[in-house]
Amino acid sequence: MIEEKVIERIRRLPGLNRAASIRKIEKGFSFDEKYVVDGTRLVRIFSSEESARREQEFQTLRALSRYSERIPVVYDFGRMPGEDRHYMVLGFQAGEDGEAALPYMTEHAQYRAGYEAAVELSRLHRFQAPPETPSWYEAKKKKNDRYIKGLLELDVDPGMKAALITYVQENEYLMKDRPTRFQHDDFLPSNLIFRDGQFAGLIDFQRMDWGDPAHDLQKLGFFAVNTSIPFSRGALDGYRENAFEGDGFWELYSYYSAVHVISSLVWGKTMGEENYRRIYQYVLRVMDDHEQFTRLVPKWY
Repeated sequence: MIEEKVIERIRRLPGLNRAASIRKIEKGFSFDEKYVVDGTRLVRIFSSEESARREQEFQTLRALSRYSERIPVVYDFGRMPGEDRHYMVLGFQAGEDGEAALPYMTEHAQYRAGYEAAVELSRLHRFQAPPETPSWYEAKKKKNDRYIKGLLELDVDPGMKAALITYVQENEYLMKDRPTRFQHDDFLPSNLIFRDGQFAGLIDFQRMDWGDPAHDLQKLGFFAVNTSIPFSRGALDGYRENAFEGDGFWELYSYYSAVHVISSLVWGKTMGEENYRRIYQYVLRVMDDHEQFTRLVPKWY
């Protein structure tokens, strides 16, 4: 049961003064407080230090509604009454997340879900970045350089370390002249909603960024394959057949997979030994799937 003071806190928000049902969501890695109100609204509460970035997320979601009906509807954004916290109110997308739903679907249904989800993601990728956004190559190269520096400080297999750094540095030219558009930056089964065994929506936009749309596929081989290989195959096919322009799809997919491996190792080391061990096992799988990044198309595809 939610405490009465929490209920009153939510009811002080505009339009929610008559809320009858308030349920807290505990699942997920976000630091937001999340509440479902009357089964139709999602209230996210977060530090005011994040307010500028989160307002951009809110306004971007509003703009993205021109491209998709399968993303959260935006209702309100503001400061929590009497608190140094901010909030946003979105439409709540009822259903199961992909991690829960996909294992109970047929392989064909899992494949179709991945295909449809990637096509929907590609619709969001039509949204151009703000004019002042740095070029993708410049911005991403700076991040890659920082992560490579962090990798050099880690106690990991020297051969794997050398293979990753050489591959990323020798192929960073692939990022030149790539488009700079909206990125969800967390395209995973856990951030997809399913109803009645069908893909229904994409959620959790707080990691959103601007850059190469193809970069949004980077986590499929790292995380998504652990939930569903058919879904991951479908997502690659859906994006490649309906959205990717020109040649070089697999080169970019493999490159961004390697970039993600490096960033995951560096990030994972800051998340405690248990999380790091789990991340390291994922890294070993990706390295094997791409044969130490001498292979573009992963073995599971």
